[in-house]
Amino acid sequence: MRPGLFGRDHPAALLRAEIGRVREGNGGLVFVTGEAGIGKTSLVTEAAEWARGEGALVLSGSCWDSHNAPGYWPWTQVIRALHRHAPPQRSGGEVSGELSALLSEGEEADGFRLYDAVTRALVSAAQTRPLVVILDDLHWADAASLRLLEFAAQHSRFEPLLLIGTYRDVEVEVDPHPLRELMLPLLGRATTVALNGLDAGAVGALMARTAGEQATPELVAEVHARTGGNPFFVEQTARLWRSGQPASAIAPGVSDAVRRRLAQLPPPVARLLSDASVLGRRFHRQILAAVVHQPVAQVDRMLDQAVTARLVTSHGGGRFSFAHDLVRETLYESVADAPERHAAVVRALDRSPALAERMLPADLAGHAHLADGALDAGRAVALLRAAARDAGDRFSFEEASTHLRRALDRIGPEPSRERVRVQLDLGGELHHCGEREAAWAMFEAAAAGVRALGDPELTARVALTVHRQGGPGEHAAFKEELLAEAHRAVMRGAVGVPGGEREIDLMARELAVRVSVLARRDGDDDALGFGLWARHDVIWGPGTAREREALTREMIEVGRRSADSDMREYATALLWVAQLEQGDPAYAATVERLASITQPGSRMGIGVMIDRSIIAAFQGRFAEAEELIARFTEKQKHGDHQHWAFMGEHISWSRLQAQGRFDEAAALVEEMAANGQHPHVDLTDAITSAGSGKVKAVGEDYPRMFEGLALRARAETAALSGDPLACGRVRESLEPLRGQWLVSLYGCDISGPVSLWLGRLAAAVGDFATARADYAEALRSAESMASRVWALEAKAAMARLDGDPRLAAEVRAEAAELGMAHLASGAAVVSAEPEAVFRREGDVWSLTWGGSTVLMPDAKGLQDLHTLLGAPGADIPAVRLLDPSGGDVVVAARGLGGDAVLDEEARSRYKRRLGELDELIDRAVALGDDSRAAALDLERSALIDELRTATGLGGRPRRLGDEAERARKTVTARIRDTLRKLDERHPALAEHLRAAVSTGATCRYGPAEGVRWGL
Repeated sequence: MRPGLFGRDHPAALLRAEIGRVREGNGGLVFVTGEAGIGKTSLVTEAAEWARGEGALVLSGSCWDSHNAPGYWPWTQVIRALHRHAPPQRSGGEVSGELSALLSEGEEADGFRLYDAVTRALVSAAQTRPLVVILDDLHWADAASLRLLEFAAQHSRFEPLLLIGTYRDVEVEVDPHPLRELMLPLLGRATTVALNGLDAGAVGALMARTAGEQATPELVAEVHARTGGNPFFVEQTARLWRSGQPASAIAPGVSDAVRRRLAQLPPPVARLLSDASVLGRRFHRQILAAVVHQPVAQVDRMLDQAVTARLVTSHGGGRFSFAHDLVRETLYESVADAPERHAAVVRALDRSPALAERMLPADLAGHAHLADGALDAGRAVALLRAAARDAGDRFSFEEASTHLRRALDRIGPEPSRERVRVQLDLGGELHHCGEREAAWAMFEAAAAGVRALGDPELTARVALTVHRQGGPGEHAAFKEELLAEAHRAVMRGAVGVPGGEREIDLMARELAVRVSVLARRDGDDDALGFGLWARHDVIWGPGTAREREALTREMIEVGRRSADSDMREYATALLWVAQLEQGDPAYAATVERLASITQPGSRMGIGVMIDRSIIAAFQGRFAEAEELIARFTEKQKHGDHQHWAFMGEHISWSRLQAQGRFDEAAALVEEMAANGQHPHVDLTDAITSAGSGKVKAVGEDYPRMFEGLALRARAETAALSGDPLACGRVRESLEPLRGQWLVSLYGCDISGPVSLWLGRLAAAVGDFATARADYAEALRSAESMASRVWALEAKAAMARLDGDPRLAAEVRAEAAELGMAHLASGAAVVSAEPEAVFRREGDVWSLTWGGSTVLMPDAKGLQDLHTLLGAPGADIPAVRLLDPSGGDVVVAARGLGGDAVLDEEARSRYKRRLGELDELIDRAVALGDDSRAAALDLERSALIDELRTATGLGGRPRRLGDEAERARKTVTARIRDTLRKLDERHPALAEHLRAAVSTGATCRYGPAEGVRWGL
């Protein structure tokens, strides 16, 4: 029997029985509880050895003082051990390896995805042999680790997996321990093995082992009575007895034992250890020397004595720890002026910045918090905010929120600039954590505070911060009202509540510009940096890259001037995006410069990984890109800012699309649609479908960060359909961007050079000379940007256009080398000859089917059929065929039924808005703001067009059902008329079309087998 298991036969049997149930395929959760030193760890260690002997796989992790430990620390150890034991070829090994890589870097993560991934890894490993997972010292666990334990226990009850946890019940199960509420749900489903003190026989055996000689029955009885049978207390007492102390000196607990051992030391050493207890369980000798104002050499000598007394352990390099946490706790309890001692730690490190670097920001903030009133509130708040920024950089948003809440407590409840700024920071961290309602409550509190202060510039900061949070519709009324209020305060203009998205963006842009101007005037780099960021975010979208480049360069300079490394790194990350969007090859050097300036462990460390993955795929290094994004995806899905989790999926989709792996891309699109995280998965669906030759509808309105992707989707679908009107509209929207690249999602999506899509659209409508010139321009741009992927797409388009076999062979060879399957096969390089022709040449249509060609004069029915043949399998509303120039929104509405196109309330709102627009236009003209007047006039024209569309003769409301029914009858009649004429001229073609074309409220061309039409 192991020495630590004296008197533990019954608890050991209980654990073995639970392990036996696991061998039978039943999972479970077991808690081993008891006070400090009672033998919990020894008991589960013995059980682990027994389980291994029975063929089970045993993994373990120990919690560390949560004040210092990274999140999920015990699970980090478990996953690492799983990675060592799970065979690499098994899926469990692969999952555990990925999780180990994530958690070993100390990242804190939260959420369903991480919990599910960890549980799946454990369950997968348990399929090979029974699995026992031991988590020691859960009283030191972080909250997220306990949530993960609850999840794993709940979802593995019917798997051969046993979870064993140990914790000090006297601490956790009594208020106000912070983990108490988290432990209670676990206790309801766990089997609890509570350890009490040893009996007298076990105490005697333990004393004999500890002291090396047998104690008398009387002494054993006395020690048992005084210690309660606590093994740690017994061991400490036995050591004192062995050193020659009288039996009357035996302590009733560890505190007495520690005090007696301390009494054997010189008083200066005892006082030094008391000071060291304030620093925590682990400490550095130089920091301790600075706190006690003594030479390091003298401190070293005293610590040597403490090491000899086995109260302190040396770890080399000046690092020490207390031999047991209870030693440190006992010492700390005796500190009478703890707040002043913690304040002394802060002051000592303030005097020596080099020493301050040896202490983590979180630990320094902890001292500032515990110093309470003994430390200046301003200094305490500064340290707490610094720790919050550091935690945010490590994606530890829960920790950051804790620091910021403590900062608010120190600031006090009265409104102040500092309080408002901390509230904004806290709102942002809560938003990252997914605590949306708590975040918005904090933003509202910041708004109330700034209103009480009446500070226009701070009002603008609050409004712009809130404006950048969440999706377009999230708390829209609050954001718009606050933005208008800030605009009135800063711009000194009488502006009402904004009436549209364009008006909101214009106001936000004006505010950001004004904040920057005022900051430059006042020499306030903090406010200037904020204003530049806000302006950059407000204008983000196609066509603004030159302005954004200027903004990011100024941000880099502000960051350098103010020693703000975060600003420099983030601005540099956005600089390369603006450069690439403009087709500037300097982007590559900027990416490398970003890597060189990124601080180790900063949030941008992950950003650099993302950027390098994007650039690797952009340049054709797909394997490297896939490896980098796989690492990021694991970090992201286990991170706290889940609202960005779709980024990794989108980058993976973009790479699959570039490689021509359309089936895999489509599967990922389905996955993104199912999990609901990608806000505009319809765009990825449309692009992926186009790659497989299918046309999917694309909407009209998307946020600025998705506009580039939307332009690509419209270009691909329009070109595939061959619809001249659609191609013309998209080409018109792309033409102002000629010479640039389509970039979305702040650089996470690169959709190629604009000239490539212009060429596709020109080729689709038969303008081959223009297409050829556009493709050549796209090729030159892609080659200058070192993008082999897009250069190859341009070459393939040129080969397809000219039917050049030499160029086609060159494209196939290079595509095979890069791994671009759709081009390597040659199918997308040189198109096969069309099987049939349905093409208009002037006023005559050339129709070929089955080797037979006829010419027919132009007719509406032929135009309808041409549109349907260009979108095989698509349902096209009859109203669109009747009026191809109609807007998509109106077209969709006309198929709904017999209600008015616009009801009276909507018509009234439109008219009120027209009145508001007239006033805004007049004011903009008076101020000389022509660009704003033009933008408002565009909105006014659109509203008028909408009202005209919805109004019939005499101003009466046009009925939706009337329009749909008229379109159905008209289109059906003219298609049938055309088919009757074809019965005489080309019976075989008429037979095919009559079988494949259906008419009604929607029309469709759906042949039994695909047909390659020359349209």
